[in-house]
Amino acid sequence: MRATYHLPIAFSSRPQQPASTSEKPAGAPGAATPAAAPGATQAPGAPAGQPPQPCGTEMWVMAPAMLLIMYFMVIRPDQKRRKEQQTLLASIKVGDTVVTAGGLHGVVAKLTDKTVTLKVDAILATFDRVAVARVVRDEAPAQGKA
Repeated sequence: MRATYHLPIAFSSRPQQPASTSEKPAGAPGAATPAAAPGATQAPGAPAGQPPQPCGTEMWVMAPAMLLIMYFMVIRPDQKRRKEQQTLLASIKVGDTVVTAGGLHGVVAKLTDKTVTLKVDAILATFDRVAVARVVRDEAPAQGKA
């Protein structure tokens, strides 16, 4: 017994044949064509009585456009943030006041390639260098504030 598989038209290499005589393709002679709804218009360029094709040239234009939008909205800003974080971690030096990702404030006491030792009150705590979220810069106090 041979199995018959029906593939969507986009994936088949030859026209599909109906499995039985009761299933007639939409454009076959003797097949009933559905009546158009009152007031419905036919897509321009489509043959009369045929439904519009689901995947036209619009899809091939929209796919690259969506990829570009995703690149500029998601990937590029993430790359910028990662680069800024790397430059921040490279600029840390002993004596800087830093804040870790967990919110711990401390002064850098010792640095290695992968770790940073922070002095918090009288305690020395060692963290991975990537745990540093930001460096606190002393800014000049604004004049005129009371």
